[in-house]
Amino acid sequence: MPVRHVLVVDDSKSARLMLRKMLQGFGMTVDTVDSAEEALSYLRDQQPDAIFMDHTMPCMDGLTAVRQIKSTPATASIPVAMYTSKDEPSYQDEAQAAGAVGVLSKPAIPETLGTILERFNVLFDAANLSPPSSPEPVAATPAAEGVTANQVGAIALEKAEQVFYEAIEAQVLPLINDVVAKLRQDVETSQQETCGRIAGRICAEQLAAWQPPEPREVQPSEAALRAQMLPLMEQRLETYRREARADFEELAREVAGQVCQHQLHDLSNRLVRQLSLRFAEATQKAGVDAREAAENVAREMVSQATVAAEATATQAAVAQADAAAAAAEQTTRQLWADAQHDLRRRVHLAAGWAAAAGVGASVLAYVLR
Repeated sequence: MPVRHVLVVDDSKSARLMLRKMLQGFGMTVDTVDSAEEALSYLRDQQPDAIFMDHTMPCMDGLTAVRQIKSTPATASIPVAMYTSKDEPSYQDEAQAAGAVGVLSKPAIPETLGTILERFNVLFDAANLSPPSSPEPVAATPAAEGVTANQVGAIALEKAEQVFYEAIEAQVLPLINDVVAKLRQDVETSQQETCGRIAGRICAEQLAAWQPPEPREVQPSEAALRAQMLPLMEQRLETYRREARADFEELAREVAGQVCQHQLHDLSNRLVRQLSLRFAEATQKAGVDAREAAENVAREMVSQATVAAEATATQAAVAQADAAAAAAEQTTRQLWADAQHDLRRRVHLAAGWAAAAGVGASVLAYVLR
């Protein structure tokens, strides 16, 4: 058995009228109230097949009203759906926890409303299949003994508003409902395409409005760039110079030391070889000179001692030979002293050359800074 009688609870007249018109299109009887308190009062006397409840209303909100409806045994079986613009997943979970079947988002569209009504039909049929509880006796209310003028005015005003809003519903509300539903569907289905087109249009406008800078306008920016980059480059270059200078000085010291050691070693070897050769030549020459001198002295002594006695001549020759030997030994010692002096002089010269080479390497390292 499908749902036939529905109660709409909303403080907005336009929202009540639009939903009532759509429900009437499904062939249903629709009652409306504008607050949660009136809905609870309505349920004390009547029992609709289903309820659409707004959330934001003065005084009591929709979820509180749903909890009271579900906590009352007489109305707990009535299916309730929230009729609100809140469609967040967290709110849907909260509504289901309160006892609502689902959430009908504003403005309603026929497809979503049809889905909610199908849920209502399932729940309504399940409630009617359960064994009926024994009805409580209800005291008969006496017929209205009299109607006051205020009651008549209220009834007349209500009927006049109903006729007026029905006229609006018949002509204006269907058009508004269709337009709003179509716009909502179009926005939901083409949101990404619209954003893409807007972004493309903005980019195209900005590209069209953009003008490349003239060459003469580039010069100030280049100068500013140079002014900003020069201190940084100088700082980096100075750091590199310091590091390169330290490395070069270390390398120059190592190379100068190696060169000095190598040159000093070669120079010392050459000096030793030369001095040894000259000392051997001087020694050989001194021996030859000593022999020649001895021979000359001996010849002179022999020529002078021919008239002396043989013993005297022999002694004199021996004495002169000793004197010649002593003279040769003294000459040899003098030559050895001269050779040692020459060797020391050459060693000092080698040391001076080595020191000069070290000074030259230091000057070269300083110049290359």
